[in-house]
Amino acid sequence: MKDERYFTLRAHLYDRETDLTCTFKLEELEAVWYCTRKNVKRILMRLQKEGLIHYTPGKGRGNPSTLTFMTPFQQEISHFVKRSMDQGHLDEVAQLLRLPLPKNWIVNASSDIRKMFGYQQGPTSKDILHSFISRRVMTLDPLKVAISLEAHLIEQLGDPLVTYDSETDQIRPHLAHHYTTEEEGRIWTFYLRKGVRFHHDEEMTSRDVEATLLRTIDGPSSYAWMLRDIKDVQPDGLYKVTIYLEKPNPFFIRYLASPNLCILPHSLLFNENEWIATGPFRLKERKSQKLVLEAHDRYFKERPLLDEIHLHTVPSDTAELVNFTIEDENPAQPMEKHEIESGFRFLAFNFHKQNIIQKPSFRRAIFHLLNMKEMAKALDWEDWIEASSFHFERSFHQNKDADQILPLLKRASYQGETIHVYHLVFQRAFEEASWFKNQAAKYGLVIELHPFSFDDFYEMNMEQHADLIFMGEVSSLDPHLSFLGAFYNETLLFRRLFPEERLKWIDQHLTRMKREENKQIRESIMKKIEQYIREHDLLIFQHHPIKTRTFHPMIQDATFQSFGHFDFSKLWVK
Repeated sequence: MKDERYFTLRAHLYDRETDLTCTFKLEELEAVWYCTRKNVKRILMRLQKEGLIHYTPGKGRGNPSTLTFMTPFQQEISHFVKRSMDQGHLDEVAQLLRLPLPKNWIVNASSDIRKMFGYQQGPTSKDILHSFISRRVMTLDPLKVAISLEAHLIEQLGDPLVTYDSETDQIRPHLAHHYTTEEEGRIWTFYLRKGVRFHHDEEMTSRDVEATLLRTIDGPSSYAWMLRDIKDVQPDGLYKVTIYLEKPNPFFIRYLASPNLCILPHSLLFNENEWIATGPFRLKERKSQKLVLEAHDRYFKERPLLDEIHLHTVPSDTAELVNFTIEDENPAQPMEKHEIESGFRFLAFNFHKQNIIQKPSFRRAIFHLLNMKEMAKALDWEDWIEASSFHFERSFHQNKDADQILPLLKRASYQGETIHVYHLVFQRAFEEASWFKNQAAKYGLVIELHPFSFDDFYEMNMEQHADLIFMGEVSSLDPHLSFLGAFYNETLLFRRLFPEERLKWIDQHLTRMKREENKQIRESIMKKIEQYIREHDLLIFQHHPIKTRTFHPMIQDATFQSFGHFDFSKLWVK
């Protein structure tokens, strides 16, 4: 952004401005601009020379300096947005929106921003959709992905051998046009499509399938559990591969439909910044604040109708204000699509710390304290469904009795020790955690809040300090596979926080579940595990969020894919 340092300066000092003037210390700007004291002074002198500020250095060591700006900040923001719009500088607007600007300014400018961030036809008649995401992409390695945004992007970039049809609960051929199974699910043979091209134009063969499976088996334990029973993988020519398991597993085919097992080329070392697979989109550009997906022209199925998707990283509240719209000379009423998220929010206990968390009466007190109806009323939520299960169709109301909280805390011998509660850095997560802290204070509970980022989540060090963690679990289109993965994926919180003796009981039932071909019996096993979690307060179910996406009526076929995100490959503009 041409005026990036100037706008960063104004945003940082805006709260203390009076009549366009404020005081500051040079060391502040060292942190804001990530530079030395000498460079801070140089930048200030340059901005003054350009007529943007008047800078008066502080007299004497430690005394504050003074800045006077020439124009009201909001006026400059409006002018900058208009100028960027006229010149088509979308990246500069995205950078501006990352600054801590007053929300009403964004609302006032959002009509102009929407004209830029939405559908546009590029200079070579390309159909391009610009959108916002609320955080940077952490990883695109299929074997490390544990967050829904990254998992959704994997689905756009790669293809597995087979896919799961959520409407029929059936497995459909995909990269493999046909498959057979023998010996009650111990031997699986896949016949590959011919002419399937990777993004770098090499043809996919059985060697790529073999290499992908071996990479998963030898990789981190997050997804290796799905292939743990593989005894051997045997390519037979270019378009046939047979997988031999140690023991029969009729559920095995569901594992191979996971986006995390998308087929990668054997001839290249995997590089998540130069993503090569067979998916409908290829990775054209990846920066910390921007991701560009480009349609794969030689995709083996129907080519995406949009040519490019540009995803710009901005704060979550900004992303909610301006997203998925297009410029139209005759604007119609924006359309909304509501969908219950295939997942749930929860409060988890860290059973690996030897403290009051271990006492059942304390956890039961927290259960009664976390009253979702009261939270929703206090925070003015409109769209939510109370959760008592992983899936909303199995959820039911659980009675909460505030009169039991104090007796339960007394039984647990709570003596006012500090409880460390971790929550995500997003605004809504902060509001939930703050409400919880205030409610806890009414009963003498001392809560200290700790915001964490997805970086912290992936580094897997929170459990050394956290007593409780607010988090969420989002399902893929296959809820049964996601249920298994929630407990087997060691990156996720259930495996990281649950006590070993409880996980042993759960694992015994999961083993039975993944051997079971009957859907209704698998559902009954899942219900039994959820009941076990509730009975022992291993975590507290909160709610099932309802996703609302706003988009222009000219955008067609806006359908949800896994993890509550739009399927980019199906979108088009009328």
